[in-house]
Order: sequence, then structure tokens, then C-alpha cells
Amino acid sequence: MPFRNSVSGNLLMSGYTSSGHHRGMLDSSVAMVRRMAREVEQWDHVSYVVVLGHCASMKDLVLGDQVHVQALKKRLELNVYVGSALVDMYGKCDRAHDAHCIFEVLPEKNVVSWTAVMNAYNQKELFEDALQLFLDMEMEGVRPNEFTYSVVLNSCAGLAALRNGNALGACALKTGHWRYLPVGNALVNMYSKSGSIKDAWKIFLSMPYRDVISWNLIVTGFAHHGLAKEAMEAFHYMLSAAENPSYIAFVGVLSACAQLGLVDEGFYYLNTMMKEVGVIPGNEHYTCMVSLLCRAGRLEEAEKFIMSNCISTDVVAWRSLLISCQVHRNYDLGHRVAEQILELKPNDVGTYVLLSNMYAKANRWDGVVKVRKLMRDMGVRKEPGVSWIQVGSEVHVFRAEDNLHPQMDQITEKLEELIDQIKAIGYIPNCDVVLHDIEDEQKEEHLMYHSEKLAVAFGLIHTPKGGTIHIMKNLRICDDCHVALKLISIVTKRKIVIRDAVRFHCIEDGACSCGDYW
Repeated sequence: MPFRNSVSGNLLMSGYTSSGHHRGMLDSSVAMVRRMAREVEQWDHVSYVVVLGHCASMKDLVLGDQVHVQALKKRLELNVYVGSALVDMYGKCDRAHDAHCIFEVLPEKNVVSWTAVMNAYNQKELFEDALQLFLDMEMEGVRPNEFTYSVVLNSCAGLAALRNGNALGACALKTGHWRYLPVGNALVNMYSKSGSIKDAWKIFLSMPYRDVISWNLIVTGFAHHGLAKEAMEAFHYMLSAAENPSYIAFVGVLSACAQLGLVDEGFYYLNTMMKEVGVIPGNEHYTCMVSLLCRAGRLEEAEKFIMSNCISTDVVAWRSLLISCQVHRNYDLGHRVAEQILELKPNDVGTYVLLSNMYAKANRWDGVVKVRKLMRDMGVRKEPGVSWIQVGSEVHVFRAEDNLHPQMDQITEKLEELIDQIKAIGYIPNCDVVLHDIEDEQKEEHLMYHSEKLAVAFGLIHTPKGGTIHIMKNLRICDDCHVALKLISIVTKRKIVIRDAVRFHCIEDGACSCGDYW
């Protein structure tokens, strides 16, 4: 072209930006930005929107700041389109505060600017703030679009807020937005992370279109719920649909293999199928294989696998082996693994706790004292066990041996009633999980007031008869609580869903989706 202006530059730049993120397109996009800056004297507002879109996709904060300065000079940051692009750029560059500041000064806000600032909060995991912004947007009379629903549903997923997610899903259904791919994916994600994997599967099957993200979500969702067979079936369903498995899908299927103890199948996926589809194994895949070997009781082989696959500096893999050493009571290997982890991460709280647990289970209380003294000397503190449950619009939080809740007397009475009922059908308190050198009677009382038991008792008091109880927990559920809650599900005829630090436990009629392996 003998003459070029902002329009031709905008069109070409937009084409490069929307053509994908592979190296050639990104290089051409960068070159085009430089050419526009050199050859076009007067950018219009579309130029700023297009270039800021490039900065957002590239996460190029340096260039984004420079473009922002130029927009300020021309007072274009108050233009709703340029302002929305700035909010989006700063949000995707992990600068939520800057995104919000720009959003606040916009004299006119549209659905794009509202959605961009919500997404900025999501990037920083400020999910409650994102949900509040959605409510503010509705109060302003701005109608959400498919991208808004996608962002706010993912906020619900981050909070495991099933009640809010259900309401938003109903709105998306009513307005017809649920048919859009981003909304369908967000609904699958929300239901999966809120403990309702059956609803996630229903949404997945009803989606008119699916992409690789859809498949990743359903495969990993089943695996996270301990439904390993369903995860494997979804993975093979993905293959039959001629969708190439991605990096994340292989994490899901290897996790499923670990839960089922399928060693040969796991190595086939890792060493053969991943090479065939061009997926390079990463730390997450190798860590799944460590869990798989540990599940099969092949602990020494797991140790060798860690050392021979360039993950000897991966604390997560070593911790997986350490947990299995505790389960299989291989304390010699456990001590060696603990030392390895503490060399890599001297202040790793989880390792000190697991090491203390191993000493306690071996009745070596001198070792427990030694570990706890070392923790004090290092300034390391164990995170307290916390469980929480939403009833109505309120979230109630419980800590182990909590006596601060205003309804504690009622909760205690309910707990004592439940313990008597489950003892009648075979419950024996597992005092081995109490890591204190005290009498068995005191240990039994200590077990009764674990945070998840308190939350379940509260839920039984305050939820409708027959309703599912949903509980979140910051740590792994202990063996005793796991057994107790399975029995409570029998005597109360209730379904109990607990999301702990490892996975979901969907407990019903005395059985758990994890198959007693987590």
C-alpha cells in the first residue's frame, strides 16, 4: 500500500492478535505495533483498543504502561472503549488495583468494562469482590453478556459457592446465554468445584459445542471427586470424539490411574500416548506417577522414579511419597524423605507435621517432642484445621475444639447424639490419629470436636431434612472423621460432600467416592 493510515494498521494488528498465540503471529504482532508507533502520527481510539488488546494477550506490561501514558496525554483514558481496554490489560497483567482505579474514573461504564474489572479480581482470586461487582452492575441496570456470566460463574467456582452458582446458572438459562461455549465451560467448572459433579456432567452432555477446555474440565473434575472410572471413561470418550488430549487432560487421566492403582496403564499414557500426541510430560504428570507407585505400595520404586525424572527438587512429589510412607508405616524411608524435603524447603510446615505424625503412630513421643521443638526454633507453625459451611446467605466457620460459636451447646448435644448412634452400628474412635500423649478417654473427646464433625452437626440442625450437606475444609480429612462421616450418612440418610485440601469426598449410604484413598 502506498499510503497507510490508522484504519489499515488497526485491521492488520487486530488480525495478528486474533490469529493465535504461536510464535510467528506474536512476532508479527510485536512488529506491527512498532510500525504503527513509527508510521501513524494520529492514533484513533480503535488503535489504542487494538494495541492494548495485544498487550493484554502478550501480558506486556511495559508496552501497556507506555500506551497508557499516551492515552492520558490525549485524555482518551476516559473513552469507554479505551478505558475498558486498559482495565482488561491491567487485569490480565495481574494488576487488579490499577484495573479497578481506571474502572472507577470511567464516566461511562458498559458491560465490557464491568466484565474486565470482574475478571481482574478473578485473576487475583478475589472472588467475593468479583461477585459484589456483578451485583453492583445489575443495580446500575447493565445487562450481563456471555463473558460476564463466564467470569462470575468462575468466581463461584473459586468460592465453591453452589447456591450462588445455581442462581446464576438459572439466569444464564433464562436469557439463553448458557448455550455459549464460555458459559457452558464455566458452568461445568462451577458445578465440579462446588461438589456437584453429576450436574457438571449433565451440563457437559447438554453443551451444543465443546472444546479442549470442556474436556479438560470434565476429566479432571471426575478425578478430583475420586471418580476414577468415570474420569477414564470421559478421557476415552474424548479420544473417540477425535479431540487430542491436552497437558491437563493427561494430568486427570494419570490421577485416575493413581486412584485405581493401574500401574501399567499409567506408564502407557506417560511413555507412549503422550509422545504420540506431542504432549511433553511435566512435573504434574510425574507427581501423578509417584502417587500411582505409592498407591501400589512400591515406595522404593517411587523414590527411584523421583530421582531419575528430573523432579528431585519437586517438593510436591516428595511429599506424596512421605504421606504414603506414613500410610504404609515405612518409617525408615519416611525419615529419609522428610530430610530430603527439609533440605529443599526448610520451613515446610506439612513435612514437620507428617514427621511428627509418624513418630506419634510409632509411640515415639520423644521424637514428637523433638520435632515440635525444632518447629518452634524455626518459627514454623501448624495451620489449624478449619471447616466451613454455608447455610442460607451466611457462612459458618468452625475450628477444632471450637467453643466460640453461639450455638455450641446445641451443636455439642447433636454431636453426642450422632456419636452414640454410630457407635451402635460399629464406630470405634481411631485414637491413633490423635497426636498427643494423653489417655484414650481424652483422645476420644478430642476426636469428637474436629472441625468437620462440628460443621456436619451444625448442617444437620439447620438444613432441610434429606438435603445434601456441603462442607469445605482447609486440610486433609483425617481417617477417624472419614469413617465417622460415612456412618453418619447411614444413620441420618443424608449425603455429605466435603472438599478437603486434596479432593472432594461425596459420602452417601456409608460409601465415599474416594474409595477410601486420598
